Amino acid sequence: MKILLGGSWITVICALLTALWSVPQLLTEGTVTLSTHPLFAVLFLFPAQIGVPVSLLVALNSVMLAFRRRLATVPRRLLGGGQILTVVLLGICALLLLLPTAFGREFIAMALAFQVGQVVVAMGLVSRLWQQRTLRRAHEAAQAR
Repeated sequence: MKILLGGSWITVICALLTALWSVPQLLTEGTVTLSTHPLFAVLFLFPAQIGVPVSLLVALNSVMLAFRRRLATVPRRLLGGGQILTVVLLGICALLLLLPTAFGREFIAMALAFQVGQVVVAMGLVSRLWQQRTLRRAHEAAQAR
């Protein structure tokens, strides 16, 4: 469970950083470009190089947890499912690059695929925090009585 939770925080932060680079470009220019800008490495290159392998690790861990029936709560299912979704979408983008009709836009789809899958993971993290807060408040109310 520590791999699922810790890895999810890492990948969500990395996806947020890549989104800060790619989403504004996609909305204004219709494409995501490589750049010599100093923020390109900080906001896109390094987070992608960290986030994608960690997402792969956490997705493999999620599959193992699913087979062991350890993804029992909704937050855990969102965390694991989001990581698996991320890897599946990235795999589809990678396969599209192998087609003879590939023309480079697949790289844009890869950045967005990483971010889409991590939105589900972020929902799982928020759900988990909300669940912990609710349980903590219930415990405090029970102790106050």
